[in-house]
Amino acid sequence: MTCSASSSERPGPGTGPTLVLCAVEEVLRVVLAQAGDVRESLSATGQGVAMSFLAPAVAGTLSRAGLVLGDLAGVACVCGPGSFSGIRVSLAVAEGLRLGSGIPLWGVTYPPLVARRAVALRPGAKRAAAVIHARKGLVSFQVFAMQPGQAPVPVCPAGVLPAPLAAQSARELLFPHAGKGGPEDAAVAGSGLRNNREAFAAVLPDACLLSDEAAFPGAVDLAAAVTGPDRDAALPPDPIYLRPSDAEENLEAIARGRGMDPGRAKALLDAAMTSGLP
Repeated sequence: MTCSASSSERPGPGTGPTLVLCAVEEVLRVVLAQAGDVRESLSATGQGVAMSFLAPAVAGTLSRAGLVLGDLAGVACVCGPGSFSGIRVSLAVAEGLRLGSGIPLWGVTYPPLVARRAVALRPGAKRAAAVIHARKGLVSFQVFAMQPGQAPVPVCPAGVLPAPLAAQSARELLFPHAGKGGPEDAAVAGSGLRNNREAFAAVLPDACLLSDEAAFPGAVDLAAAVTGPDRDAALPPDPIYLRPSDAEENLEAIARGRGMDPGRAKALLDAAMTSGLP
């Protein structure tokens, strides 16, 4: 599934200010960033609040900074993985800003932001595992190599795993050389760790499992990833899903409960997913 929002323009180093939208988990943020720093930010916490929070937060953030949309270098939207609804609402808001002002729009992925948060709290870590809650005992999982002054470099592709399997993979990828490196060289962070700490504690040193303070990236992490000298790659503003939505997983039961033929429901869902709508 793709989003119709697109732009061939990309911001250059040091351009600013840039608006960053993140609504992929229960902590939502709108950040006005420039040269890696936070100029203004607003946040909210809760499930299903993206629609009521994002647009007013954009207006409030710009107002506090004394700016209008035309003053921005662009809008960056965190595209996932994460909440199906949060991703789509934030992309829709970002696309509306692009259409209304003509400013560039691009996407960034979420796991590197979690890795940045981990290393902000564990500055010496050479590798960081981003573990993101994906419901039903699953986590979105990715490991990054971390070097000062560089953006996180993926060690493996992002994927969805049961928490115990993710913990085993984390052990293998965080400590690839037996007998070399200690717990201080690695960091595990994210909402998936917060919700499945026992699974990770069973196979990893406790010293590398960060506290709940590292469950969600902060405004500073978003600003650095989008406008800092070591910023993340700018990607097309398309939603990133690593698992089906609840509607897709439970389509047959939902259809029968509404008196609809499951085959017909599947055809309608497929049509909607390929329509180009965000």
